[in-house]
Amino acid sequence: MNKTTRFSLLMITLITVLSCARQGSPTGGPKDETPPVFINADPDTLATNVDVNIKEAIINFDEYVVLKEYSKNVVVSPSFQIPPIVTPQAMAKKFISIKFQEELLPNTTYSFNFGDAVQDFNENNKLSNFQYVFSTGDFIDSLKIAGRVNSSYDFKLPEKVLVGLYKVNEEYKDSIVLQKKPYYIARVNEKGEYQLNYLAAGKYKLIAFEDKVENVQFDFGKERFAFKNDPIELKENQQENLNLFNQKPAYRKPEASFKRNGLIVFKTTGATDDVTITSLSKEFKTATIEKFPKKDSINFWFNPKVDTIVGKSGRFNFLVQHKDKKDTITALYTKSAEEYKLEFKPLNDKKLAPNKAFKIQGTAPIVAIDQTKIHVFKDSIAIPFKVSIDTINRQNVLFSFEKALDQNFEVNIYPKALTDVLGEKNDTLAYPIKMGTRGDFGHLKLTVQNAPTKPFILQFLKADKDFTILDEIYNPAGKNYFEFNFIEPGEYLFRLLVDENANGKWDTGDFLTGLQPEPIYLYPEPIKVRAMWDAAETWVLGEANQPVALPSDNPDSDKNRIRKGQLKGGEERATSGKGNNKKVGE
Repeated sequence: MNKTTRFSLLMITLITVLSCARQGSPTGGPKDETPPVFINADPDTLATNVDVNIKEAIINFDEYVVLKEYSKNVVVSPSFQIPPIVTPQAMAKKFISIKFQEELLPNTTYSFNFGDAVQDFNENNKLSNFQYVFSTGDFIDSLKIAGRVNSSYDFKLPEKVLVGLYKVNEEYKDSIVLQKKPYYIARVNEKGEYQLNYLAAGKYKLIAFEDKVENVQFDFGKERFAFKNDPIELKENQQENLNLFNQKPAYRKPEASFKRNGLIVFKTTGATDDVTITSLSKEFKTATIEKFPKKDSINFWFNPKVDTIVGKSGRFNFLVQHKDKKDTITALYTKSAEEYKLEFKPLNDKKLAPNKAFKIQGTAPIVAIDQTKIHVFKDSIAIPFKVSIDTINRQNVLFSFEKALDQNFEVNIYPKALTDVLGEKNDTLAYPIKMGTRGDFGHLKLTVQNAPTKPFILQFLKADKDFTILDEIYNPAGKNYFEFNFIEPGEYLFRLLVDENANGKWDTGDFLTGLQPEPIYLYPEPIKVRAMWDAAETWVLGEANQPVALPSDNPDSDKNRIRKGQLKGGEERATSGKGNNKKVGE
């Protein structure tokens, strides 16, 4: 056979193979959207009298499965001291293997709730809320506790929240909650709902906590927490709601660190208001203590040009006192070679509202103002004004003067008008101010029905991801009508905090003393404020600490599409109250 013939035969063979391959190739079909199907198990689900010395349980499915995000989805009750090894979490198999690492408890119902973990290998179809249950006793425990977990202060519930039960017996102490995992555990869904199933009758302590570190145990002072004061006598199915709060951590000895020339920061835990700091070194003569609300640090400022510490580096001792507890703290101070300069920046928005003071912020707390070196001009004409240091944050300087819409001003600050704690003074500063126009703002009027009989704090918030507090009104009397003028267009919320003990602030809960947080009411949906419009809202208060129905982060959700006018939703906004919007001047 010559080369030409061999080449021809080879080409015919290749063409034939390719043709057959084309004819037999898949043409596609409908996507598999069916989740895995449970077939059987050994021991079978709902089996009784399972041997306490069992080494492995096998759960079979009709197709290859994997366990996705096991720690996030799977909850096992009662909890194990040594968790079982559960596979497959990487390589797909047609079964789930549970290998036990310790002897099971006698006469106990075990429940494995897999959440959304069980998924098929090819299309990731989820077998949602699959449960595997068996008992080492003669019967399956069948009682349950269901309910909702609400976030007392925050508008959104944390992602990782668990509900747990501890057995209240002769061994129970409240400290067990801080030391061990709950006996029964359930995961809270995105709506805040939970369900503890297959429970034995008995007496239990009910808690909920944010499992931020994913160790299935409450970490005191680090995670939000909720609890029922009285133990639950479980004889029949029950409904119980819980309110998460930020547990204030116990006070611990602070740590001190040098930040820059003239500043030592004391990092505190558990308290700042009740902490006093006194220098034990004779070098400090100009100390200024700066505390911030809701922050866990205290700034110790001093003037290095006056104090004899100038040019020194070394260790300096401080007496830190919290109630009856006294500690000596050492701080290492190192003189920085970087030259410090007092600088300022404006804090206001580009267009100032008539009811807002003009603010600037310095790089250090301000201790003195020479008003003779400051002038405020309107159309080049000097006008009367007041200037003051902010009582909350002494780095801020406030300027108050008569102003209206569509006006222009300028604040001129000449050298050495402002002095900070370091003894530094300002250079020449000039701030042009452009007032907003009628078209830049809207107005909001709020009426509160069923207002608390106790004093309360009304917070006005921006409906952003941080729920920024824009205004805070303490209402010691029975006032129920509030006005918020010159508001930038956007979406806003309210939070009402009841001051039950009339101490001038809202108090969080404390598990160690059995103290529940003071009640909180959250406005159910964002209020839309438009430019040149008056929004009138009536907030009918219902039950405290109830969840809200905020739009999801998904821009394509029905709620968000209604708000954008892409879907019809009846009224522009639906709340627990009544809304009435009208154009300014109508």
